[in-house]
Amino acid sequence: MITARIELILLCFFFLTFTQHANAQFGFVYNDSIIVKKGGDTLQFPWAGGLNHAQFSTIDVDFDGLDDLFIFDRSSNQIRIFKTVEENGIKRYEYMHNARHLFPEDVRYRAAMVDYNGDGKKDLFTVAVAGVKVYKNVGNSTDGLLWEIASERLESKYSSGNKSNLFVSTIDIPGYIDVDGDGDIDVLTFHLGGQRVEYHKNLSMEKYGVPDSLEFELYNECWGKFIESDTDNNIQLDSNIGPCGNSSLPDPQRNARHTGSCLLVLDLNDDNVMDLILGDVSHHNITALFNGGTAPNQNSVMTSKDDNFPSNTTPVNIPTFPASFYLDVDHDGVKDLIVTTNASSGSENRESIWYYKNIGTTSLPNFSFVKKNFLQDQMIENGKGAIPVLVDLNNDGLKDLLVGSYYRHLEPADKISKIQYFQNTGTNEKPVFTFIEDDWLSLSSKGYGLKMHPTFGDINGNGRNEMILGTEDGLLHLYTKTGDGIEDFILDEIELKDHLGTTINVNRFAAPQLFDLNNDGLLDLVIGKKAAGITYYENIGSPTNPSFKWVTNDLGQINMSEAYLPDNYSTPYFIRHQDTVHLFVGNLKGSIYYYNEIEGNIEDGDTFNLISSNYANINTGGYSVPFIDALRNDNRYEMFVGTDLGGIWSYIADEFSTPIVEIKEIEKINQSLNVFPNPSKTGHFTISAQNTEELSIAVYNTIGQELKNINRFLGSAHLDLSEFQQGIYIIVLKNKEQIIAAKRIVNHR
Repeated sequence: MITARIELILLCFFFLTFTQHANAQFGFVYNDSIIVKKGGDTLQFPWAGGLNHAQFSTIDVDFDGLDDLFIFDRSSNQIRIFKTVEENGIKRYEYMHNARHLFPEDVRYRAAMVDYNGDGKKDLFTVAVAGVKVYKNVGNSTDGLLWEIASERLESKYSSGNKSNLFVSTIDIPGYIDVDGDGDIDVLTFHLGGQRVEYHKNLSMEKYGVPDSLEFELYNECWGKFIESDTDNNIQLDSNIGPCGNSSLPDPQRNARHTGSCLLVLDLNDDNVMDLILGDVSHHNITALFNGGTAPNQNSVMTSKDDNFPSNTTPVNIPTFPASFYLDVDHDGVKDLIVTTNASSGSENRESIWYYKNIGTTSLPNFSFVKKNFLQDQMIENGKGAIPVLVDLNNDGLKDLLVGSYYRHLEPADKISKIQYFQNTGTNEKPVFTFIEDDWLSLSSKGYGLKMHPTFGDINGNGRNEMILGTEDGLLHLYTKTGDGIEDFILDEIELKDHLGTTINVNRFAAPQLFDLNNDGLLDLVIGKKAAGITYYENIGSPTNPSFKWVTNDLGQINMSEAYLPDNYSTPYFIRHQDTVHLFVGNLKGSIYYYNEIEGNIEDGDTFNLISSNYANINTGGYSVPFIDALRNDNRYEMFVGTDLGGIWSYIADEFSTPIVEIKEIEKINQSLNVFPNPSKTGHFTISAQNTEELSIAVYNTIGQELKNINRFLGSAHLDLSEFQQGIYIIVLKNKEQIIAAKRIVNHR
């Protein structure tokens, strides 16, 4: 009884606390309902957040019998899941937001899904120090994806008789495949010297008769009997150098060259021996090597090659470091060829996923080029580090969308920044963004450099929004609006100055916002930057003549640095709701910091109150940029977050943002929701309820931030909170109109 009363008090406290947050409408949930159009087509995944340097695999994430698309993006160790959905016999992809938490935290540099133990569940191969780490998939349809370490670092028995780590360079992608056809997974990888391929045979079948072990032996020091040049990606077939023959020439391991190679191992001509597709660092093409052998391990000599594969169609020409993947991406049951970039900088990042449809069979492929931007063409995508800004450019009463970015790759070895323009062609009830321009105002040609960041506001009292553009050099540039056209802007001040005539300069990467911080009716100027701190200039002018006076370079004493990451790249966004100011700040880490207690604390030396350094559990992998505004007649807030991968995530204020449930109803509704075990020592809970309609489940922490959401809940579900710290959480069962049930749960993990 005492426990019940404590629980009721806590729940009452939660609802009172959360109602305050909810009334402020800052409980956001992911929302992809806003339609985005381009070239007359409606984009399938506009708010999926972009892709840069992707690695492709498949895995059944929800154990429904359908392989889903697993994408690991090397740019910032991001994971994207595109779930396969089948309706009326037709399969398609659905973007699954925030799937990163389904996988181990230490997945980095590379990730491949491979069923090494033959249990029908894909396991995870990723990076260890100078090698390969393996996680075994021990999940099921009840508990969902669960992982346990199968090997901290794979070892192999070398010719010396000693075991050592099975070496794979951090930047390489090896081949995990059954080379010899005995039923277990072997490994092909470039030797430390980077010129020849080693074959590490898995002895699981030989030793145990089952494929569930990871015991390797170096079986061939020069598999394929070829050597890659130490200066470029030229291939010498039938080589006799070092271990490739009996030559007395020095072993290439003694003259280690650059490393950087991606292997795709597959049978290209249906002769039951494995061929290779190679991609190499600093190059744009891929090379196919054809195995002249007649049976596995009898003769693995590569006897012919195609240096511009696939030469029967448009060959790969993608800057730089192409990586190839063989999987079915169009749901026709035949594996296709995907080629991406494996360099996290200095390579193509907008049209970086080349798709070749296999018009042959999986065993005898025939690749036909389709497009350079698979999936990317169905998203808002602007390279690296997207910057969303809403503003009514054509004075039609609808807010349009501008999307800047940190940079796009520009051949041969340069970078460029452009701002895309999406016009709102919908209504005040149903916004629709239609792509209009790729380089709005042709700003890329003005010499402003990278990461152009605009902000808008009527600072001249003419009823039109002027633009202040922050740029890479830390300067601000003022553009005056001259008419109602989307490009009716003229450059007014090449370098914006303060009230003393001094150029405003925050040194690097200015990210400005016009906002009336002191609530005097004039738009002030706050500026994020590369270094720690936010700069604040008070507008001491008039409604028709702005004049900015410096106040502080450390507004609110905001520092999002860490020991290994001193730069901030702060992107502040202030918003005033019901006479209360809130601050959301993006940063280099990819999280969002949320502050309050701002009023009365805007002088130099004052401090804001940090509510959360990981608001709403959002993490874009890097260069997060939040923008919050109301687009619809109901004035419900929406939040757009620019991601490291050049796209945008879209959120909307949770429908729980109105105080629907009274405190006296809590005890009643609490009885209809059952969660066990509670407390949980593992962070895993089972949820059951007596609902006959599909509902949704949301999990909140005690300050009202939504951490997880389960849609289409009916009867029972599994909840995994193992990624979160131990403590008290609130689980809420709701439909579109009201809360049905709520319960306190305790995570003792």
